[in-house]
Amino acid sequence: IDSESKNIFRGSFLQPPDKTLPAAFAYTESKKLAAFGGDWPSIPNNQAVVGALKTRQEKIHHLELEKSQTEDNLCSLIIAASQYNMALKHESYTKDTAHQELMQQRKDLSVQLQAAQSRCSLLEKQLDYMWKMVSSAELEKKIVLEQQAQLQKEEDQKWLELHAKLEKLEMLEKECLTLTATQRIAEDKIKRLEEKLCNEEHQHKLIEDKTAQWQRNPTTKKMHLSKLHVKAGELPFMAGKVTTSGISGHSTLSKFVSSRSTSPTTTKRLSDLLLAKMSKGQMSFEHQQLLKKIKETQDSKVCEDLEWELGCLVKQMEIKGEQMSQLKKRQATVQNLERKTQKLKQGAAHAKLNCGNQKEANEITVTVRESMSKSCPGQKSRSSLQLLRNARKLQSALKKDGIMWEK
Repeated sequence: IDSESKNIFRGSFLQPPDKTLPAAFAYTESKKLAAFGGDWPSIPNNQAVVGALKTRQEKIHHLELEKSQTEDNLCSLIIAASQYNMALKHESYTKDTAHQELMQQRKDLSVQLQAAQSRCSLLEKQLDYMWKMVSSAELEKKIVLEQQAQLQKEEDQKWLELHAKLEKLEMLEKECLTLTATQRIAEDKIKRLEEKLCNEEHQHKLIEDKTAQWQRNPTTKKMHLSKLHVKAGELPFMAGKVTTSGISGHSTLSKFVSSRSTSPTTTKRLSDLLLAKMSKGQMSFEHQQLLKKIKETQDSKVCEDLEWELGCLVKQMEIKGEQMSQLKKRQATVQNLERKTQKLKQGAAHAKLNCGNQKEANEITVTVRESMSKSCPGQKSRSSLQLLRNARKLQSALKKDGIMWEK
């Protein structure tokens, strides 16, 4: 069958061949057969042709059905493919979004990690700086403590020196009071010695008058000579004679020197008085008078007596010279002690002025004085004891000579 017949009997998807009208189909088929009748021979059996056509239509119908099914399947496949594509796209989108989120999270975490690392490095630097500050603070604290300890030691040393100076000052004050009292006593004794010296001079004048009378009246020489014979221990010192019951001038002087008077004028006055009487006084005058008498006297016995008196006078003058040298040494010692005392007073006054602004100076002074007086009461008079011992030695040496003022 040609293509036209195929097109005629194929029908359509919406109107298959079995649904077409048989009359119209027969009419069209009869036309076609009439048209081809001139060429073909007469078909003996039209039913066979119709059956073949029906079979063909059925096949076509089956093909149409398969086509429709195939198209349906294709549509379903297309829909499924589109759904799969959509699902795939959605899944890929979700994966992309998840990947982007993961990458963003990684990026955020890396940023946070870098920030944390930077903060850690900053904190480490701050920690190092804090350690350095702490070490420097500890070093400064150690230095300050050492300085405080050194200052405390210096203050303790200063307080000890101040205590010693205050102790010396207290000792010097007490000694000053003692020396003031002894100075008054010595001045009184010097006044009495001056009075006695005046009496000695008066008696010496009387002796001179008697000597002149004895020289003018030779008959009374023997009587006066017996009166003038004296022993070596009874020779006069300076102007008068001495007795064992009189007042000891040298012992008084030694006591006065041992008292370490703070008035150098009084000591100088007494020493100058003794030196003047020693060098220019009555001993030299008597020595000259005796020499003159020895030259003028012709009697050998009287001359011997005068020579004996002259020898005794020379011995006494030598002894007094030694005593005066000792007194000069003693005076130098006293002057040195006075200088030291003045220096100690000045140092103590300076120390008092330095600590005058401190509030606890009075309490510390009282405490130091009490503690020192309780702990070592014998230390205050060591120096004065040594000086007194020396003075006693000098006094004993003077007493051995047996020189005393005449009553």
